[in-house]
Amino acid sequence: MASTATFGTSLAAVGRGLRPWRPRGRLALHAVIATASFVSYILARLLDGDAATGFLAIGVGACGWAWLVARALFDPSERDVEWAPIVAGVVAVTGAISVLAPHGMLGRVTDNAYAISGSAALLLTFVEPFLRWRPDLPAVEKRFRYGFTGIYASLVAASVLGLWTGSDGPHAQMRDDLIKGGCALIGLIAMWVAVRFRQLHPHTATAPSRRAATSEDVILAPRLMRLLVDEDLAARPELKIAEVAVLLRQPEYRVSQCISTVLGFANFNRWINHHRIARAKILLADPAERRSILEIAFACGFASLGPFNRAFRDETGMTPRGYRAASRSETSSR
Repeated sequence: MASTATFGTSLAAVGRGLRPWRPRGRLALHAVIATASFVSYILARLLDGDAATGFLAIGVGACGWAWLVARALFDPSERDVEWAPIVAGVVAVTGAISVLAPHGMLGRVTDNAYAISGSAALLLTFVEPFLRWRPDLPAVEKRFRYGFTGIYASLVAASVLGLWTGSDGPHAQMRDDLIKGGCALIGLIAMWVAVRFRQLHPHTATAPSRRAATSEDVILAPRLMRLLVDEDLAARPELKIAEVAVLLRQPEYRVSQCISTVLGFANFNRWINHHRIARAKILLADPAERRSILEIAFACGFASLGPFNRAFRDETGMTPRGYRAASRSETSSR
């Protein structure tokens, strides 16, 4: 119950912090696919006949897609490991075949395969919040993980284990559809709350490095900052840490450690984007600057408008357009 209350608190905080959001990355992709599967499962519980069968064939894969969402919520990697989508695909395909062709040898084989793979996906979803658990995680991240597990466990218990009284009688199927459809709807809402939470609290922001700076890190920091200015690194689109390491004649890991310990940024991308956005803020606030936002993005080292908008919003909490309007309005009112 405490975990459920905590998750509810996170929901309220998310509601207060709403701002324009555009889905991106593997988390958004899996969330969209899972949404389609959950909605199909809900519709299957509301309809009858062939329509219900068709929607159920899509909806039975929801547990596999939900697991991929959980992986993306708690795994900071930009891409899935190769086997993860395969497992989710097996769940979806075997589940669909078992619904559409339930009789005969094929039906029995796919039904067993679906039971095994679906159960594995359910269990793996429980594990995901704690695979990368560390004692130094921020309190809000710990509460989020406890809340996620508590909500998920409650829904699985109600939907899969059948924690309700009475399973016989003329109204048993209606009761079963109502409970399972309701659990699916609550799960869908909770999933998007979790996605929103992660968008507001990125992995890099919730896992700060606690490693102490070494003397090598301290010596390297001013060299790195001089290189930033002398080579105008921030203006280089698609700049990689490997290029900076070569220029400094240092291993990549040492440059990364310097950035996280001495300079205080979660990673290289956060560091370089911080300086790009600092330049963009000056240009956007200048009333004499007539270039478009896209042109300013290019001038500040971004290869396209989308990454610029996302990085700017993450850094300032505003869109570049909103920042330009607010800054120039303030200047004109003085």
